[in-house]
Amino acid sequence: MISLKVPGKLYIIGEYSVLKPGNEAVLVAVDKFINVTVDASKTYEFSSELGHFKWMLSDKLPVFVYDTLTHAKAAVYVAHLYLNYKQVEPKVYSINLSSELTTEENQKYGLGSSGAVVVSVIKGILDYHNVKIKKLDLFKLAVLAQIEINDISSGGELAASIFGGWVHYTRYDLIWVMNHKGKLDEVMTLTWPFLKITRLPKPPFELAICYSGISQSTSQMVGKMQTINQSPWYATFLNKTKLIVTQFKEALVRNDYFTTKYMLEMYRDQLLDLQSKSGIIIESSPFKKMMQIASDYGLPAKTSGAGFGDCGFAIAQNKNQRILVQDAWFKAGLTPLELNVWEYNEQK
Repeated sequence: MISLKVPGKLYIIGEYSVLKPGNEAVLVAVDKFINVTVDASKTYEFSSELGHFKWMLSDKLPVFVYDTLTHAKAAVYVAHLYLNYKQVEPKVYSINLSSELTTEENQKYGLGSSGAVVVSVIKGILDYHNVKIKKLDLFKLAVLAQIEINDISSGGELAASIFGGWVHYTRYDLIWVMNHKGKLDEVMTLTWPFLKITRLPKPPFELAICYSGISQSTSQMVGKMQTINQSPWYATFLNKTKLIVTQFKEALVRNDYFTTKYMLEMYRDQLLDLQSKSGIIIESSPFKKMMQIASDYGLPAKTSGAGFGDCGFAIAQNKNQRILVQDAWFKAGLTPLELNVWEYNEQK
């Protein structure tokens, strides 16, 4: 039997901007997980809190109807594609998955649950077949699974779940990948244009994280963005935010809290500009309250990911500041989360 856990993620800076190939983001992996076990079985089977499905192989590949649990199905399919590529005979197994990335009512926190499901299922199947895979190759397979079901993200959440800790991510060229679809050998062996994933040293700052109480669909927001990415002001937004993210990352690496704070506030201003021009609501009322309280304590704060719902955060200089702002959020009727940045024990 194989057991593994894959962490959720939180966007720190660069969301919306990182939808463009070559643009960058900084994310963290957090200590809430998708837990997977893979064990010997008489039939191919998947189970989770959200449902259950079985499948059979045709020409050594799973056959699916992508109606429910689409991310898990796509992950199974791509894992078998890779087993074939590596000329590994598939064994019969069952997968059991449980998630810590949702509330007790199955509402998503926005911690990248669908991405972590894809990563954990692919990794679990490959581990079960004793197939070692590099982190970057696992990332490529996870992207192929997203393409399989046409739920393509920037890929930042995949990078954070796979690499752990603080991650600097540069978006790959999707058109190049689509043009190589079906040629697994090329997809796996060639360098993807623009793609870069780097682990950053852990800064001595503390993240205070707050849940809005509203769940948001990233794919819907990405869909809305497709309609505005031809606008001239959007090109200006992309250019400005790319510079801000780069300077934020450099300040983070040198543990420069005040430049980090300034760049985070500048990025928030850009998101507010994007909100006013696009009509996409990024700062809903819980976030406005959350950020005002953080500001009262002198801390920079912003939404994480698509905004409107899910999580926001503040960056504190130390644990005391973090506890103070979380207590203030709680007293104001908000939902602080006890989340920490999480790193894998061994980095590959």
